[in-house]
Amino acid sequence: MTLVLSGCTFGTPDETATTPAVKLGTALEAFVADASEHGAPAVVFHVRDGDQEELRATGVNDLGSNTKAVPTDKTWIIGAGTPMVAVSVMKLVEAGTVSLDDRVSAHLPEFTAIFPAWDRVTVRDLLASTSGLPDYFPPLIESRSLDELQTRPLTFEERLRIAAEVDLPPGPVSYFAWSATDWEVLGWLLERKHHRGLAEVLAEDVFKPAGMGHTHLAAPGQPPEPMLHGYVLEDGNRRDFTRIDAVAGSADSGVISTVEDLSKFLAALTTGRLIREETWKSMTEAEPFALGGINPSDDVCPGIRHVFVYGGGGPYTVQSVSSLDGQQQVTVATVLPPQELNVTDAPPLVPEMEDAMLQTAKRMC
Repeated sequence: MTLVLSGCTFGTPDETATTPAVKLGTALEAFVADASEHGAPAVVFHVRDGDQEELRATGVNDLGSNTKAVPTDKTWIIGAGTPMVAVSVMKLVEAGTVSLDDRVSAHLPEFTAIFPAWDRVTVRDLLASTSGLPDYFPPLIESRSLDELQTRPLTFEERLRIAAEVDLPPGPVSYFAWSATDWEVLGWLLERKHHRGLAEVLAEDVFKPAGMGHTHLAAPGQPPEPMLHGYVLEDGNRRDFTRIDAVAGSADSGVISTVEDLSKFLAALTTGRLIREETWKSMTEAEPFALGGINPSDDVCPGIRHVFVYGGGGPYTVQSVSSLDGQQQVTVATVLPPQELNVTDAPPLVPEMEDAMLQTAKRMC
């Protein structure tokens, strides 16, 4: 889900946020000003350079109450939670319970029942986005009303069956093809192997060991406050779209977190606190594509590798970058200006936010 632009009220910066000795987020402040001018309800960012940190929130977390946003407000990180799911899968690989080259059907027979022509798809294909599976998101958005998206929960099986209605040649494929369906399959597989819910698996494997005290897998219903409320337009009228039951419990889109917690996750992941060093290396150096929804890059600072994580859907967008030693990090979340829901047009603020994040990271080289 992506949104474009419209107008709304924007608040003043949160003066209680961390004030570092050296200003780290100058480029982000320029982005915040432009986001404000274009009607974004809130922007929250976290910048870390060794012992220095800057954590800021600007705007309001609820246009109804006009409550000032604070850095600890939670947000949907749609898509950016997939590396967390990947950690749990790789822990199964470490334990010898699953092999990357296992066919999915060996662990989840229901997969082949839904996608009978896709029997060659492996766990590696899912993690590398080379399964070629149809993405369930576009047909979901096209076939459901806003009321249904907000109040009708879906199971992993239902999401897969929505995807199966799309006519595509069977995979796997030799090119990168992001599909939310890959992660729904992996989430279902995790529940099957652990014999318990994905929320509990992620809490034990990721959230608790990484110190992510404000992160959880969403359950149906209104997310617990304080949340950054997101909005869409329906027939020209603004509608609160903070509750999204269609992705509650989703392995691709169901994680709710904060910018600081997302930074904590990447720091824990890159420094060996979640998976073994050789496991992490196998993810970042996999060919032709990295595994686990992460994007390694050598283009930020000379001689220093970074990893990027992106997420976004509906009124939310989040981006994060971290050096491999976890010492330089930038994480930004924006509540986008309200707009009609669609799945094709990326809002202009999204690439602008990415550019500001990259400029901030490069200043720390």
